[in-house]
Amino acid sequence: MSRRLIKELVRRYDLDPDEAKVLEYFMRNISVGEILAIRELTAIYHVREPLKVIIRLIKKGVLTKGLGCYNLSSEIRKLLESR
Repeated sequence: MSRRLIKELVRRYDLDPDEAKVLEYFMRNISVGEILAIRELTAIYHVREPLKVIIRLIKKGVLTKGLGCYNLSSEIRKLLESR
């Protein structure tokens, strides 16, 4: 995973520090169950109120909501695959 790509996406989507942490998490784990994502983001990444951050990222088009999971958007996945 490229630090340059993360920085580019942080600028493109105007992400705050917690949103950037969540983006990095989902770039490592493209699709994660709802409960596991909340637990790991809290315990490992030290994100306060991860559900609120996830909802903001869904609204910005960074993440999508599936059935019982959250996913990295297809646009960002394509960028990952191309690099």
